[in-house]
Amino acid sequence: MPSATLKYAYFPGCVAQGACGELYQSTSALTQALGIELIELKKAACCGSGTFKEDSQLLEDTVNARNIALAEQLNLPLLTHCSTCQGVIGHVDERLKEFQDTDTAYVEKVNGLLKKEGCSPYKGTTEVKHLLWALVADY
Repeated sequence: MPSATLKYAYFPGCVAQGACGELYQSTSALTQALGIELIELKKAACCGSGTFKEDSQLLEDTVNARNIALAEQLNLPLLTHCSTCQGVIGHVDERLKEFQDTDTAYVEKVNGLLKKEGCSPYKGTTEVKHLLWALVADY
């Protein structure tokens, strides 16, 4: 058991709030029972589950950079329980972190689009974690 309360910016995804409500409920019950604090990202958008990328990599990166930036504003790791969301958001985070060194113009383009919509910029300062990873590594 951790010495301090674990706290995460919680990205529930769209399926857990609709077609798979039991995932949302069981995550809530589990984290409450373990004393893990989840701050739900109420303004987060669907990760796109890979379909955004089919049309535009920039679209997928911008939408998910926004989701990550919401967690960065809270100075917390982004936690999801959906493997699809983890895959999509995690890959976007890895790509943008790499591009901060190799393609700064692309990251600036993403952040320019976020700014245009009144959103915080992506900084690359947090981690994206799946609930199971957090239980194994952090708890």
